[in-house]
Amino acid sequence: MMKKGCKLFALLTSAAILASLGGCGGGTKTDASSSAPSAASSGAASSEASKTAVNYPTKPIQIICPVKAGGDTDRNTRVLATALQKYLDTPVVVTNVDGGATVMGMQQCLDAAPDGYTLVVNGTDMFVPFMMGSTDISIDSFKTVGIPLVDNSTVLAVNKNSGYTDLKDLVEKSKAAPDSIEYGGKIGATNQICGVAMNSVWESKFKFVDVGNNAAKMTALLAEQTDVVNISYSLAKDYFSSGEFVPLVLLGAEKNELLPEVPMASDMGYENVDFSKFFWVGTHPDTPDEVVDILADALEKASKDPDFVANMEANYLTATFMSKQAAADYANKFYEDTMLPYKDAFLAAQ
Repeated sequence: MMKKGCKLFALLTSAAILASLGGCGGGTKTDASSSAPSAASSGAASSEASKTAVNYPTKPIQIICPVKAGGDTDRNTRVLATALQKYLDTPVVVTNVDGGATVMGMQQCLDAAPDGYTLVVNGTDMFVPFMMGSTDISIDSFKTVGIPLVDNSTVLAVNKNSGYTDLKDLVEKSKAAPDSIEYGGKIGATNQICGVAMNSVWESKFKFVDVGNNAAKMTALLAEQTDVVNISYSLAKDYFSSGEFVPLVLLGAEKNELLPEVPMASDMGYENVDFSKFFWVGTHPDTPDEVVDILADALEKASKDPDFVANMEANYLTATFMSKQAAADYANKFYEDTMLPYKDAFLAAQ
């Protein structure tokens, strides 16, 4: 596994402390005493006791992926489902429910029985409809099972024929000719918020153009129908490998050691714009705590499963684990720090 950066370490440490102090966070309180049981063994014993007490699971579990098949969220969900099956000893089936900027899938989970047999996955996109006021569904509408994965692989990419040599060149040319450089993305999505953030922090003058989802963004960039996009590196890795696309900068708060050649904005004298992502798993808010404990334990084991870790690292992602309330706190803080500051400008652009 890759070594985590300073910010991720600090966030994980803070989340663990909150969980330990709060009593309901699902984190394991450690003890310096050599006679105390390990955190792993204590958690496993507790989970096994809960499993026996509630007789769960006894049938297949469904994970709702609230976007269409084919993207990175869908890929990560399917890899996670395969890992979870090993530790829940029951089939875990992925169902794609696209629509409403992930709201339809989230709502389907809320409409399901509160028995732990319906889960939902999401990430930063879950906050966009809530920010826009189109739904009152947020992460706090669910019981969080955990976060098994952090994605610090979002890059700002251009076509090799664009002539842009680096981030400074791109930004300075956008300032010299405002709105002449088109930043392609999907309206009402996190990549549009990212465009607002870049123009605010770097004082760039990119023009946002609605070209569609990730697949459409890559098609548009390949055909030189847009000038620059943000994209998870793994989704376009074939184009990066062939040289068709050039990653100008990593849109994160820290270096991704699996992408050592991709510079940070701070390497070129700019403030870093953080649009990394996390992968969150939740369930109905009335699901019994004993069931959530079993799910969280299985999710932790899945996040450390060698096949899962290898698959994630092959896609430049970091397999890690945050449990229950600690994970919810991490996600909410991410929203407050990286998305909420641009709410007014984002809404004005709709």
